[in-house]
Amino acid sequence: MDSNQPCMKTPVFYCFQLKLGMEIEYKLYLSRNAWEATIMRWNMINLSILLIALLTIGGCGAKGKTSETPEERHAREAYVSVNDYVGEGYDLPGGQKNDPIAKEKFEEIAAATEQFFLDKYKTEVIVHNAVGAIDGIMIFVESPHEPKFNTYALMPVNSKENKIYPDKIWTESGQVEQSLFGGLLAMIMEDEFAALDQYFEEFTKKHPVTGLQQEAINNVKKTGYTTSYYFIQPLSLREEMEKINALYLENPKITIEELRKHFDKHEYNAEKLAFGINLFMSEPGLEPNEEIFEQLLNDLSNNSSLPRGANTVSLHDNNINKKTGIGHKDNTMNEGNIVPIIRD
Repeated sequence: MDSNQPCMKTPVFYCFQLKLGMEIEYKLYLSRNAWEATIMRWNMINLSILLIALLTIGGCGAKGKTSETPEERHAREAYVSVNDYVGEGYDLPGGQKNDPIAKEKFEEIAAATEQFFLDKYKTEVIVHNAVGAIDGIMIFVESPHEPKFNTYALMPVNSKENKIYPDKIWTESGQVEQSLFGGLLAMIMEDEFAALDQYFEEFTKKHPVTGLQQEAINNVKKTGYTTSYYFIQPLSLREEMEKINALYLENPKITIEELRKHFDKHEYNAEKLAFGINLFMSEPGLEPNEEIFEQLLNDLSNNSSLPRGANTVSLHDNNINKKTGIGHKDNTMNEGNIVPIIRD
């Protein structure tokens, strides 16, 4: 209830007022003694004052204190400062029944998944998190060495029997492949990606903006080559992806120089290399700033030392949805969602 709204406007008070009035009149009617009626009237008035005070304290609250709205409660329960977010609270639709299995059997899940990536993708990974999904468990992995990326695998479970199937791990079509390719592209275009990383480091020092913590990336992100400020999605470069990945899978120790012979960083179609750029305001309570956002867009469009690509840029407030690991809200500033910003 709004603290500025008089308590006597509440339905509770109306009910009490009506009942109190009826009781007073009834007892006055029964009373044959005027003095007795007067005493009774004063007692009832004192009682009404006492109850009004109780309603004021308990129902309307102290002066200046407002009750929490449904929107405020949702924000409090669903969102957390990106400064504190490490992936805690992340969940998947329908996965609650399998969450306990994921936690209980994490060590077994991790060992099987790490071996799976080593066998199939010739890549050493670290399993950081396992979360219950509707029909199994989603496993979040990081490749800590080049080629670097964050992705996921899935493991079937039998929730009724509390059983997992480590020998039946699988991955969705193209997900790990584009993650691997993204990591290899960052190696091939080493200078360009280093320039992009340096740009964001300098930009976040000059402006009150920040990015995701590495722990959050490891625990809940599956977006391939991913940093605190951006990720890349090169799936549309399918022909190049198949060629470069095949070279790596054939020889995981292949040199960057050899990879560069098979990928021309000046000739690929920039529209097919997508960059998802996400920055957050650095402190709680700060709204996305239009001046900062415009400066960011201008810099990314005109800096020729950065990798060529199709940019989608978002500036969020300081909050992130702890269940999804996503910062997008009504006040987020976006550019490039419909038509990406091409830097060719």
